Amino acid sequence: MPKYHLGIDVGGTFTDAVLVSLDDGSVSRCKVRTTPEDQSVGVLDAISEFDISPSDISMFSHGNTVAINALLERKGPKTGLICTEGTRDMLDMGGLVRPPGDELYDATWTRPHLERPLVHRRYIRDIRERLISDGSVHVGLDEDSVRKEVQFLKDEGVESVAICLLHAYVNPAHENRVEDIVREVMPDAYVQASSIRPVIGELDRTFTVVLNAYTGPVIGRYLNRLRDRLKEIGYDGDVLVTQMNGGVRTLERTIEELPGYTIQSGPTAGLLGAEAYAREILDEKNFLCVDIGGTSTDIGLVDDGQALKTDDWELEFGIRLGFPALDVRSIGAGGGSIIQLDELGTLRIGPESAGAVPGPASYGRGGIEPAITDALVAMGIVQPELFLDGRMELSRDAAVAALETVAEPLSMTALELACGVFDLMNAQIEQETSKIIFERAVDPKDFVLLAYGGAGPVHAASIARIAGISRVVIPYFPGGFSALGMVVAPLRAEHAVSVVGQIDVIGPERLQEIFEKLGAQVTGDLTSQGVDVEDVTIERSLHGHYVGQGFANRIPFTGWPVTTEAIEEWKQGFHAFYDKSYGYSAPESPIEVTTMTVSGSGRPGRMPVTRIPSGGAQPDEDALVMVRDVCLDGRTWQQMPFYHRTALRAGNRIEGPAVVDDGLSTILVTPESTASVDDYGDVIIDIRA
Repeated sequence: MPKYHLGIDVGGTFTDAVLVSLDDGSVSRCKVRTTPEDQSVGVLDAISEFDISPSDISMFSHGNTVAINALLERKGPKTGLICTEGTRDMLDMGGLVRPPGDELYDATWTRPHLERPLVHRRYIRDIRERLISDGSVHVGLDEDSVRKEVQFLKDEGVESVAICLLHAYVNPAHENRVEDIVREVMPDAYVQASSIRPVIGELDRTFTVVLNAYTGPVIGRYLNRLRDRLKEIGYDGDVLVTQMNGGVRTLERTIEELPGYTIQSGPTAGLLGAEAYAREILDEKNFLCVDIGGTSTDIGLVDDGQALKTDDWELEFGIRLGFPALDVRSIGAGGGSIIQLDELGTLRIGPESAGAVPGPASYGRGGIEPAITDALVAMGIVQPELFLDGRMELSRDAAVAALETVAEPLSMTALELACGVFDLMNAQIEQETSKIIFERAVDPKDFVLLAYGGAGPVHAASIARIAGISRVVIPYFPGGFSALGMVVAPLRAEHAVSVVGQIDVIGPERLQEIFEKLGAQVTGDLTSQGVDVEDVTIERSLHGHYVGQGFANRIPFTGWPVTTEAIEEWKQGFHAFYDKSYGYSAPESPIEVTTMTVSGSGRPGRMPVTRIPSGGAQPDEDALVMVRDVCLDGRTWQQMPFYHRTALRAGNRIEGPAVVDDGLSTILVTPESTASVDDYGDVIIDIRA
């Protein structure tokens, strides 16, 4: 009988896999190199590392970087957009605002979609039709113009078509007819219409459709190829794909409906793992999550046990996904990030990465530019014989030689450069964490830094000290933590509809009616993917603002059924949210609702944990692997003990500076900090002021 749940997270440099036994909850893990040319090859490489038959796997949860790579590199299919006459330039015009930074005064700044378009203007075709905001027809649909423009797209070799007509969220009749014509004229094209997210906000709704149309064929080809290869090796079960909303979706539904929701599937899964840690393992409920991999760093918050969401996730400035997503912030800084000088001779880290091929110079696979991993090798923090349990040979000489090419123009030694970029990367990541902390109006002293990803543990204590956070938690499987998050992720669905009006005017009867309709859609969505109806958990929310404002905030609606009292309770929550987020509230002002949302999820899996044996405060002798010289300041070498994590026992304490290594990740216990091991093998670092 099948008895394993497999989770595989494909990163930019490495692919991490965890295999959870459904019999005893034990976890096996592995790390293999990502295969950028075809990520499914790396997935099968990871499966082959486990000593099981693929037919023994009962479920496979998966996250990948196919969609995000296609978007960032603009390597998606030739995509067309059909829009209402007169709105053809909307994507390039954007919201007519600039980023609130240096770009605000930069005369050379160009809007990202204008500089690197997802849809070139030639393939944006406007058709004659027009609806009024209440859904009434102002100009009827000219089907001849539709056929003419669709034929043009077909003749131009367009592979994917997005359709977004003005006010179609109120009345989808014109858009539905256009979709029928596109499928008739272009039967082989991938087609997405704005019915996937029928809510107010024309620009965001259009970008949402475009992002899905742009990624759909790419994700479809990858997932279909993966499914075929899994069948070839004997796995014929479900493939669940991690979504940005904090859940998973079946492979088939992902391809058909929401391919763009996989853009940040790996980082999202890390936050789901953090939620499970808060729910089941640790007493802590507030986490600042820092996931550092080979290519990027992803940051998020878990507040009171819940990963925070956003309705304004941006790929690049102005290119927003109009779906609610877990709030993950990413920067191009990871273990493989290239250390380089810009055109002004200023030291810069990333965003370019050495990736899996050729990798950092120390890998000895043809890389000549220095990367952060090379700096760690030169400093002695990463010891070649411990890296990946010795399965990958690292060269310190190659790392130093690569660093010298950047150090010499700066009149620095390779060691000074290595320590300098280590500090610089820590500062850059802390700067990004401060943004989300400030925007979410939380106090960092109330949070614990949860660090994971292959490179997260080595930077965690340094970042925490800069951020003013006194405690760091390194989970037992930091390298495979996102893959574990995929294993515990529930099936999840969300449906929304725009209903514009003052909440007191809409009234409880109308709200109840719409919530019930959306709830039925969500329940049907989940049960069609295999969730038992009694396991469906429903959450409701309203998006609202004070009358006269141009932006809305999502506030949970917890009262059920909808009554006048429940509405009053929601209004009080709205005022409280405003006061916390913006420093003021206006209880005397009426609140206008713009969108109603119902989210649903199946039962989440339990985080697999195993208690480790207990020991004394002093680690056992066999836990000490070596003592090596390590440099942290660019000048002074100091001898530092290296411990193997699997030999540590609950209750062990380690005074910094020291290093704890488990073969797949390296934990730096900085000076003036103390590490301890809990009952589940987590390493907890307390930082002294």
